[in-house]
Amino acid sequence: IFFRAEESLRMARKFTKGHNWGIPSLRDDRIDFNSHDETGTIFSLPLEQVKQVQGSGRHEVSVVFSGEQGKEKENCVTEIRFHVPSDASLTGQFEAKLNKKKDAEKKSDDDDSSSDEDTKIEPSMILLDTLKSKCDEDVGAHTAMAHLDDLNLLAPKARLDFDLYDSYMRLRGRKQSWRVNYSEINQMFLLPAPDGVHRFFVIALANPIKQGQTPYNHLVISFEEAVQMEAANPFKLNVTEEEIDALNAKASGVKITKEMDGPVFEIVAKLFKVLSGSKIIGPSKFESCRSKENSTIRCISCSTKQTSGNLYPLEKSFFFLPKPTVYIRNEEITKVKFSNVGMLERYFNITIVTKEAAHEFQSLDKREYEKVVTWLQSKDIKAEGTKADIMRQQAAALADEDSDESDEDFDDDDDDDSDSDAAMPDDDDDDEEEAEDSGKKGKKDKKDKKEKKDKKEKKDKKEKKDKKDKKRKREDD
Repeated sequence: IFFRAEESLRMARKFTKGHNWGIPSLRDDRIDFNSHDETGTIFSLPLEQVKQVQGSGRHEVSVVFSGEQGKEKENCVTEIRFHVPSDASLTGQFEAKLNKKKDAEKKSDDDDSSSDEDTKIEPSMILLDTLKSKCDEDVGAHTAMAHLDDLNLLAPKARLDFDLYDSYMRLRGRKQSWRVNYSEINQMFLLPAPDGVHRFFVIALANPIKQGQTPYNHLVISFEEAVQMEAANPFKLNVTEEEIDALNAKASGVKITKEMDGPVFEIVAKLFKVLSGSKIIGPSKFESCRSKENSTIRCISCSTKQTSGNLYPLEKSFFFLPKPTVYIRNEEITKVKFSNVGMLERYFNITIVTKEAAHEFQSLDKREYEKVVTWLQSKDIKAEGTKADIMRQQAAALADEDSDESDEDFDDDDDDDSDSDAAMPDDDDDDEEEAEDSGKKGKKDKKDKKEKKDKKEKKDKKEKKDKKDKKRKREDD
């Protein structure tokens, strides 16, 4: 076996008995999971690949990885959950931190001259806090370019601090921490809220982050349009002019400076566009019926899955915000179904059908109907169940009904004729009877037959005329 001279080797004793319990041990760049008797290492976790650390329940800690370690392999570790019982043994930094917390709590109890037997420090919380702080220390080895404090996220619902680095960002909350690489950002959206006061900045992720057991493919951040950075107190970046020039060279259409002023949402959008290189999609030219002279609303108020929100018809997609986020590209749509579009209905529903799923949106204002239909026609999207479709169906049904009635009338005429023919003698029979009996009797029979036919024809004409009048009256109604 040959090794390169510059490569450093680390000797490790591996534990191969197949146990899944042991003692965690924290190192500089990893966490080792050792056997309970410290005779070997079961496995090691690289801290640089940790994407998220969160507590799940009282005795469980979840560690989510970015998945980059498996780029060249078919399988890779994406998440590990540790069950930490109350009597778990901790070593090294974990044990020191646990003892420190116990001493601080004991001192606090002595000062208060009281103790709470139910209050107990769980080892799982020590493991969680240590992992989070260690990940932050690993991030802290690099200088953050910018800090965005206390951002209001609508999906997931939280207030988080964003630490922006050269190739990734760290999202920090009270109980959770995420690491998101800029390469995981697919695209971004900057859309006006219908209230005219807020802006939604949405970050679409290739790999969702999790809050509890719920995955989130989109980060929805709400900004107030009125909040600005003044020129006297600008937003400052912790970078050199050379680094800014290098970042601007990679971006197209947007430039950042070391000090920036203006609306906060515009500053944040510029930063993410330059750092990630992804494009930012804005609102389309769609105008809601709720628009006014001084404000244009670019979305439709509706609900999905019993949650109210706004549906944005964009140039190449539909986007429902804020939660749950539903993003549908136009090229995936097979058709849009309308329902409850009657004249007496105040609201109508639409169902956007794709190749893989159907997304229903309820309670759209009936004033939005014409605008939605026109928008779908402009995008060459097939629509079903529209008012025009219903009118065509009703006209076709009436035509079928009239055709059936006409057929029945002709059948009645044939039956009557056959009955008449059966009841009345033929001309040949009349001639024979005239020859046998008398010519007067035959002539009388012919006259009676003719009068009967005339009465039948008049009756049929009158019935047809009445039916036409009824049909015309229904159409006028």
